[in-house]
Amino acid sequence: MPDYNLAVSILSGLATGLGGLLALAAGRAGAGVMPALLGMSAGIGFTVIFFDLMPGAVRAGSWTAAAGGLAAGIVLGKAADLVFPHLHASGSRGAYRPAPAGAGGNLLKTGYLFALGVAMHNLPEGLAVGAGLEAGKELGLLLAAAIGLHNVPEGMALCGVIILGGTGRAAALAVSAGAGLMLPLGTVLAGVWIAAIPGMFSFILALGAGAMLYVIVNELVPESRRMHPAQAGRGMAAGALISLAISLFL
Repeated sequence: MPDYNLAVSILSGLATGLGGLLALAAGRAGAGVMPALLGMSAGIGFTVIFFDLMPGAVRAGSWTAAAGGLAAGIVLGKAADLVFPHLHASGSRGAYRPAPAGAGGNLLKTGYLFALGVAMHNLPEGLAVGAGLEAGKELGLLLAAAIGLHNVPEGMALCGVIILGGTGRAAALAVSAGAGLMLPLGTVLAGVWIAAIPGMFSFILALGAGAMLYVIVNELVPESRRMHPAQAGRGMAAGALISLAISLFL
């Protein structure tokens, strides 16, 4: 696996830690950028899936392999949601909601459980980045950017929950950053899988598309619109335009 692919996926995964850092620095004020970031991530993701990943999967194999991979990716995303709890930045466990008196211990336990959920959700997202990087550097960068934008508000919310549970700021930041490092593991797995069975490239490319599509439809769009519909819409439009412009010029 090229060092470039690993470096890109590590940077995308560390965006969770960047979100934690922003939560420490900006507090409540930082929450204002969440809907736009999530919307932009969704806009980039949609265009990459339907203009790059799925057409590339069909060209690399067949319609049946691409369709099977897309379905498998959606199932993988759903399975991660069912097995592992996941933190929604705008939900009742949001990072900026004051903790009730005496609830610190329970909130801290919840924070660590959600850190596990964030980590395991990053695994299929890493597969998507890895498949994209194997198809082309520009495509992989777009996917890494989309997932990184999604990871920033996720890290902000996660860090906030852990701090409210009573953990120190440095430890909360470390947990947030660590949760994002499952993403490079997913990228490594995609590279190993493609190298071991080259004939599966079409399926794996579509698998990454399906995993990303599940994240967009199930989390990014509803979460961003729940927080601020207008900002979410502008973010989606900007993300789609940026993605299309990069695809056209590169």
